[in-house]
Amino acid sequence: MLGLGSSLTTGGAVSGLAPTDISGLDLWLKFNTGIAGASNTTAAGNMSDDEVIHSWADQAGNHNAAQATDAHRPNWEDATTDISFNGDNDHFDLASNVEIDAEEDWTVMIRHKFSNFDSGYALIGHAGNEVIKINNNASITIKIDDGSVSAVFAETGGLVFATDVYYIFTATRSGGSDGDLKVYVNGGVHSDKSWDDAHDYQDNPAFTLSNIGASADLSLNPIGFMRDVMIWKGTALNEAQRKAMYSYINAQ
Repeated sequence: MLGLGSSLTTGGAVSGLAPTDISGLDLWLKFNTGIAGASNTTAAGNMSDDEVIHSWADQAGNHNAAQATDAHRPNWEDATTDISFNGDNDHFDLASNVEIDAEEDWTVMIRHKFSNFDSGYALIGHAGNEVIKINNNASITIKIDDGSVSAVFAETGGLVFATDVYYIFTATRSGGSDGDLKVYVNGGVHSDKSWDDAHDYQDNPAFTLSNIGASADLSLNPIGFMRDVMIWKGTALNEAQRKAMYSYINAQ
């Protein structure tokens, strides 16, 4: 099925489509896969509850995630096989940065469950001025390059994110030099909801990402549970591809 995903433009999910079937997969931190503590691993099935996590292997083979400082390591949640962030500087650093070129299309897809929305929490970022973050229970910000442009996707009319619900947050840039930015939310009462359609944000500079669960080391660290992180370079997932990934992710 390689390449099939990139040829689809509209419609429902494609049965059996995997992340690797969509062109440009550059990072894939997969649920309950490639996670290791000091000596235990998900591969061996011997991770223990509240064990600190040292690393999370990139299934795309490009950017393994790790944390060298014990106090900043997320923890393993045995009951749900999740990675737990407590908001106290927990995050991962990528072994090498994800470097997206100026005017290049991209997609970032992250599955996370928040325990609260008491402050802004970064899902992914770099150097404090490039970030995709949750501001509160109704808005999401994307900052690219030097952070001079803030695309704030704020829904009105009572649409919010709930606590303790897994959402798949998807951010895309398309249109080459136009740099059209979109955010989609899937989970709870939201089904591939295009968040804040009232604004047409555009920003086309290069985009660097290096921190999982931070805008920079020790900054805007989230509270809650993370399951998946995927980045495609050169591809802005269309509706059919997004729905196929929702099906794939939620089946794991």
